[in-house]
Order: sequence, then structure tokens, then C-alpha cells
Amino acid sequence: MIISLIAAVDSNMGIGLNGIMPWGYIKEDMAFFKKTTLNYPVVMGRVTFESLNSKPLSNRKNIIISNTITTTEDVCAEKSLEEVLKQLLIKKEKQVFIIGGESIYNKAIYYADIVYLTHIDKDYNCDRFFPSFDMNDFNIEVISNFKHQNIDVYIKKYTKNL
Repeated sequence: MIISLIAAVDSNMGIGLNGIMPWGYIKEDMAFFKKTTLNYPVVMGRVTFESLNSKPLSNRKNIIISNTITTTEDVCAEKSLEEVLKQLLIKKEKQVFIIGGESIYNKAIYYADIVYLTHIDKDYNCDRFFPSFDMNDFNIEVISNFKHQNIDVYIKKYTKNL
């Protein structure tokens, strides 16, 4: 199973401010996110889920890491990232996307095979950040460049057949 992290980050690797993405809706980033994650399981923390108005993303299995959210028809709630990854591996999922927030990214970065980052060329004084990682362990591929942002994909060097 390929474990992928996907995020938009500001110039200081910020991902959020007061529970939301401070840059709002960026058309190109949202289109890339949807196209990339569609039909794959997405794993997120409670705050990220709440930032989506507690509504699951369509055409994706939504898994929330939380001690307070309960499983429903549309949402699967689990207590730990490790348990989620174990279950998805047993189900032979091809790929899973970790979509936030900070504490989930901090745990998942150690498992990451691929990191998709939209870099936004501005500082938003975020209070939540994407974790640092050794970029020497990854090959970098630029997907696209837009006016004030670019999307890079970091593929772990040992990962085969992606």
C-alpha cells in the first residue's frame, strides 16, 4: 500500500490558522486535491473533519482519527493512525491519503511513500504546520506552476513501481 500525504502549505510550511486554511479556496489546488484523492481512502484528524463542516468528502472512504467522533454510514472513526493503516493494509487498499491536520501529519510523515505539497508563496502566520522531512530521501517532481503557487510531488527514493 502506498501511503501518501497531501497538503497545501504557506511559505513557512504553515497549514492552518484557528482551525481553517487561511488562504481559503484556491481553484487549482482544490482541483488537484480532488483529482488526486478521488476513489481512495482519506485519513484526517477531528479538526480537519470539522473544517469540512463535518461532512465527508464524496467518492472517498473518510476515516477520522478521533476519540470523540463515532462511526456513521459515511464516516469511519478510529483511535489511532497505526490501526487505520493496519486495517487498510489488510483490505489491500492500493493507496491511502493522509489529509491533515498537524498531529496526523507528524505521525504519518514517517510512513510516507509520497508527499504532495502545494506551495503557496505567502506567509499566513499559521499556528499549525506541516512537519519537516529529509528531502534527500525523496525525488522531487514539479507537477505545475501557477501565479503564486506550485505543486510538487516528493517520491521516496526506495519506493518502486508508483
